[in-house]
Amino acid sequence: MDIKKFLCVFLLTHLSSFSIGREILNFYSDEPEKNIYQNYGELENKAGKEYYKWKLGTGSSELIENLTFDYDIERKIDKAYHTKGWENTFSLYKTFSQKEYLGKVWYTDFGSYIKYNVSDIGSDFGENIKETKYSLRYRIRTNFDMGLGGAYLGLDLFASSIDTNIRDGYSSEINFTGSVNLGYGFQNFFTIYNEYLDYANNNGTYLFRIENNFRWTYDLNENFAFLINSEIDSYNYFKNTDQDKSFKFNVGPYILYSQNITREFRVFGQIGILGYNYEKIKTKESKNSESGLYLKIKCGFEYIF
Repeated sequence: MDIKKFLCVFLLTHLSSFSIGREILNFYSDEPEKNIYQNYGELENKAGKEYYKWKLGTGSSELIENLTFDYDIERKIDKAYHTKGWENTFSLYKTFSQKEYLGKVWYTDFGSYIKYNVSDIGSDFGENIKETKYSLRYRIRTNFDMGLGGAYLGLDLFASSIDTNIRDGYSSEINFTGSVNLGYGFQNFFTIYNEYLDYANNNGTYLFRIENNFRWTYDLNENFAFLINSEIDSYNYFKNTDQDKSFKFNVGPYILYSQNITREFRVFGQIGILGYNYEKIKTKESKNSESGLYLKIKCGFEYIF
């Protein structure tokens, strides 16, 4: 896969819920503009190991009415394992007219999705990773009166062809996602993944994954907010694979910063220095766990147009 081709596509032209909007100090609002672009750098330190990410670009563009292009281009560096790589996603999808059913309004879209993941690993630490996922994706969303600020629930369906440097194959997914605004600054986001994997070292493997983010945000003033954030990411593999399970958890306080330079252009930052991180990974042949203080620093800019 040629990175230059990806960057060319990006230069010519998160998952939003079928609209262009922005999240400022953890609160989302719709905007009349049709495009949003972010660029930021991020440093994570877990148990003394440093990880760097640079989002060259992440955002969304409405090309024509009801046709949207989403992109996420990330350069990643793992100092602990001398690894450098890319993790990029692109999707082009058509949004259909909303439908009312069972007393709810339903939003749907359908389109293509590409994920490109490559990691060049130091020779003493393992084998290089190269994986490209070509998918057709169908999504459904609806809103609910739940909590003090409402909720949404969604269903994502993927049918994918996978190219890897080990063995090509395919996968299919049925994922449930949603969020609840509980009020008083409390929010919860979750995704439940159900995946069938038949590629690389997975031969008809079922993956059950849960990802959850629970957070409380308190506005200090127009430009600063205090955040308590917790994240859980759990993988469980079943049948015909060399993988078994993994579990990641982190929790900690953060200071958030956002400053509008103009209405369309803002800079933002996030710093957390007293967090706790725990990770456990188990394969068929080994298991490893580590825990310790968690540090995260992020800063960048956003532009809507």
